[in-house]
Amino acid sequence: MFSRLFSRQLLPYWFAGFALILVLSSCTSSKNKPVLIVTPLPSPGTPFVNLSGVRPFIDTWNNIHLFQSFDYHISDPANVAKLYDFVWGAAVNHIQAIRAGNPNIFITYYIPFHRESGTFTNPGATHAYEFGDPNVPLDFSNPDLVPWQVQTYGLPASQSGYDGIAADNVSLQNYFGACGVYVNGQWRQRYTGEVEDPQWRVDVVAWLARMQQALHRLSHPLALIPNLSLGSVPPGDPLVQQLVMHVDGVLYEDGFTDNARGDITDNKWVQLVQFMESVQHQNKPFYVVNQFASASVGSSEIQWALASYLMGKEHTASVFISTYQGYGGDIRYYGYDAPVGSPTGAMYQSQHVYWRNYTGGVSIVNPSATQTYTVTLSVRSHYVDLNGFPVHQQVTLPPHSGLVLLLSR
Repeated sequence: MFSRLFSRQLLPYWFAGFALILVLSSCTSSKNKPVLIVTPLPSPGTPFVNLSGVRPFIDTWNNIHLFQSFDYHISDPANVAKLYDFVWGAAVNHIQAIRAGNPNIFITYYIPFHRESGTFTNPGATHAYEFGDPNVPLDFSNPDLVPWQVQTYGLPASQSGYDGIAADNVSLQNYFGACGVYVNGQWRQRYTGEVEDPQWRVDVVAWLARMQQALHRLSHPLALIPNLSLGSVPPGDPLVQQLVMHVDGVLYEDGFTDNARGDITDNKWVQLVQFMESVQHQNKPFYVVNQFASASVGSSEIQWALASYLMGKEHTASVFISTYQGYGGDIRYYGYDAPVGSPTGAMYQSQHVYWRNYTGGVSIVNPSATQTYTVTLSVRSHYVDLNGFPVHQQVTLPPHSGLVLLLSR
């Protein structure tokens, strides 16, 4: 996975995801731009419920569930696999060991991008590179691209025992100014070059629809699970709902920490919890990444990530926590094994903060960007924190903070 726009540090492993690194070029000038007509969205797909031949997703209803983001720093994959539900980007030489350690784990294939005819930033032929990656970006609006991708990457992944494709950097925003393509030496402008581009968004959904359909048609079908970035598009937007119909799960790298740029707050936090729920209500998994910019992840960061995750966790949601771009290793923080049990109801708001009750405890989050709140716990229950220490009847939650409490046994 890659850092998003404005990030200063890039992954040392230059993968270019299965998909949306295009061979597009950006528009460097706003002068004389043609009026572009947006191509319609693809017709709605069928929600992924029980695709024959694809491994079922592990039920996450009880306690906290984890997934692994890459495994290139793991030397004992069989032992590590027991602790996780899902691997985003498992190494080919780890498949057998991972499966032996956890027969139910869901394994995805992260595909490096290879050069092909591409997209440009302008008629002067500047390629629309992502994150400085030297690989030439593909024209994903070309329907002929998907058969080539599936034949080159999807089919070998299917034959190697993977369960799905990890498609990186699927963004609804044209961050890198893609503008058009050359076809038989002739320039064709397709996008405005602006970050907010309706045609770009339509083409992203169309590519996902074609790719999902092709992967499902393999003799050993594969699920399509993109690393999705919504940008400025609200999760409840009809376009996002259309997009979700054409994928089999979502990895959300921005998470509750906005890709290590800072905790999301207020209504954005509420919308993300609701988005988690809406994806799972289609029987599709939601894998939420929470990165922190600090050199190490502390207690307050862990509480924020876990409490937020527990607000939206249903039957198919797992969490990953790390420092910025701290992928590839088996990093387990305290609290992962907390016996919170299963939800007794949905998230609700009380005393200015959000709560969700579990059979073994409670999750509390104050998503306010500015306000501190002191809340009173139920007098009918006695709680301890994740370290086992008793908690007073009143607790104070600073701005954008979370708390996971366990019932005292």
